[in-house]
Amino acid sequence: MTSSKFKIKNTAGMFDLIKGITMLMVIYVHTYALFPNSFIFKNTYQADLDAMIDMKLLPHLWLTVYSIFAHSLMPAFFIVSGYGMRKMGIGKCIKKQANTLLIPYAITAVLTSMLHVCTHYTLYRYLPGSIKETCRIAGGFLLGLSKTSYYFDVKIFSCGPIWFVLSLFWGLIIFNILLTYVPDKYLWYASLGMAFVGWLLSLGNTVPWCISQGAVCAFYICLGYHAKKKKWFTEGIGFKEKLALILLIFVPNACMRFIGYMDGMADNVYPFGIITILLNGYMGLILIYAFLYLNRFSGVVTSFLRKIGRLSIYVLCVHTIEMMGFPYYYFADKWTGNVTVGCLLLYLVRATTDLIICFSYVSIKNKVLEYINSKTEK
Repeated sequence: MTSSKFKIKNTAGMFDLIKGITMLMVIYVHTYALFPNSFIFKNTYQADLDAMIDMKLLPHLWLTVYSIFAHSLMPAFFIVSGYGMRKMGIGKCIKKQANTLLIPYAITAVLTSMLHVCTHYTLYRYLPGSIKETCRIAGGFLLGLSKTSYYFDVKIFSCGPIWFVLSLFWGLIIFNILLTYVPDKYLWYASLGMAFVGWLLSLGNTVPWCISQGAVCAFYICLGYHAKKKKWFTEGIGFKEKLALILLIFVPNACMRFIGYMDGMADNVYPFGIITILLNGYMGLILIYAFLYLNRFSGVVTSFLRKIGRLSIYVLCVHTIEMMGFPYYYFADKWTGNVTVGCLLLYLVRATTDLIICFSYVSIKNKVLEYINSKTEK
């Protein structure tokens, strides 16, 4: 059902829809990346200037819209995490974030390593090689590497999508420290300074434990904090302001796409430095604002998407386990049919598997907790 006079309100699940769609989008991005000849991958990460010039206008527009959406997903997730952020004791904050974020990270690391050694040995039947490759995976988790890197000529794989959890851990702690010691009128400048530090750290070799992304994340969390405090999402803006915001987003991204610049927070790539970070944060705010208007819709599909959003941390962990523990590249390389069909089929398999495992785990967990609570009451 829809309402003609819909107004955005602060509710407990106001961000569930955008989080659910984001998680499905993350799985899709990681799927088409397995197919170098896929349309999106070939015309974004592997595009050259000649290809851009020869491309027709409609594909350009479509890919620009896609790049705006893709680049603002992670900043939007961080902004949502900062919405309603409250100051607390530093020790209490560290303990809370460790329980909420680091424990799932550690469990994901162990399960991923176990799955990887089993699947790798099943495919290649060479135990020393399987153990060696699994050690590279485990090393990426121990060091918290957001992308595959070399240390002393040793190749160590990334920790996969779960880099987000480490970045959020540092971002929340850093921003809480800023809330504690920085006067409110200087908070914006302090968080922007942290983003600048994060960008400087990104210029060297991969910084362990996603500290670089964590510093940038503190700025996005600050955006969410101010969005709640200044009522950016609930007060609303006029049509002219909306049109101006759309143009300010579309034009810079169209220019960056045309000259072949692609950025990615996971890879610590910011083509225009702090300007890219600011632009992505700004796009994240607009993306959230647009999705909040979709909350006027209710039904089976939107309810399902909101459920995924409520369980986003579990979906991310399960997706990391299957992505890093299962060699999908092996099957993608063997695919000889239409690239688009293969990409969509693999995406459906991955998304369905992730959601079934996630929902099953949560269901079992809730039943166990209910059983324990009933026994405790008796």
